[in-house]
Amino acid sequence: MSEVQPAEAKATIRMSGQEMENFEVPIDILVRVLAGLQQIVYLLATVQEKRSVGQRFRVPMEMQQLYSLRASIPQPGSYAIPVLLKPEIDSQLSIPENYTEIMLNLEGFFSSLNSSDFNKTQDIFPDSKLRNRALRETRKFLPKADELWQLGFSRTDSDRELTLTNKVIDHIDDWLTQDIPEDAVMTVTGELIRIDFDKRLVVLRYPPTHQEIECIYLEELEDSMIKNRRQMIQVTGQFTLDVDGHPTKLTDVTRIEPVDLSHINIREVTGDGKKLRLITPLLLTPELDEETEQLLVVEEPHVGLHVFAYTRDELIHEINEQLLMMWDEYVNVSVDNLALDARQLRERLVEKIEEVENAPTKN
Repeated sequence: MSEVQPAEAKATIRMSGQEMENFEVPIDILVRVLAGLQQIVYLLATVQEKRSVGQRFRVPMEMQQLYSLRASIPQPGSYAIPVLLKPEIDSQLSIPENYTEIMLNLEGFFSSLNSSDFNKTQDIFPDSKLRNRALRETRKFLPKADELWQLGFSRTDSDRELTLTNKVIDHIDDWLTQDIPEDAVMTVTGELIRIDFDKRLVVLRYPPTHQEIECIYLEELEDSMIKNRRQMIQVTGQFTLDVDGHPTKLTDVTRIEPVDLSHINIREVTGDGKKLRLITPLLLTPELDEETEQLLVVEEPHVGLHVFAYTRDELIHEINEQLLMMWDEYVNVSVDNLALDARQLRERLVEKIEEVENAPTKN
């Protein structure tokens, strides 16, 4: 008599774009995506099993045995990897029957992110702690603002493929700060001084005033807390200002992350129904402004680019918007209407950039 095989659910993740040329994928992106997907599955399983969640979310050993994702041999075309949700082979635990339901909810969760349907997200993750954890975990593995790839997801028994791009990160950030008035949200950059886990407190030194600022963070951030002291970090939360307009305290902190001054490689820009491709990629190096150390700044005098913003994502969005604006104002106009210096800038832009057909992305 043949042994009954445990239930399982299958799907395919597909990473496509310029980062995946020649059917290859950067290892750091591959690890980021697979590890992130596994965390989302654990969170969905926690919802399905109606488990209680304590102050800090930890994945029990038996759940790791029952809800482990396994990656199969990659398929040709972009970089597609079949994944299976199934228990560990040697697990002695009673096998659950909800694998298909979890995979359906994973698809539904991604769909809600794509369409910015927060009501559907709440239906899938009724518990706010698990929901916010799932949003933060997803934010980690999605394409960053300057990464030219997108993540596809499709269940094996469905002919629909969802495509997630870096625009989904904007939806997630909006949802995580929805209870904070927009004009009260602030990102502060400073040197990490200390962390008090008992008080859920991060203390940083604010360069413009050289004063220490206490930042009270949300408990669900604790698992991803920065451990290294004396590094420059950025903290986003609801602020309190002094009489001179400087922040003295941040509460309801939703993001804590190191300041990222790594190179920004601009290879294409999309927006306003057009796509611009850099003939030679534009390699930009952000720096903190010397006066306040609060703004990230990039300059490229050859194409007249000077952009600044408080966060790296905002900076990349500003770079894209400025390039699109300059293309419209200097290239998509009659040369006769331009002054001499504007004509020279137009020539430099045309040397470096070309406009190509903007193919729509799949949803």
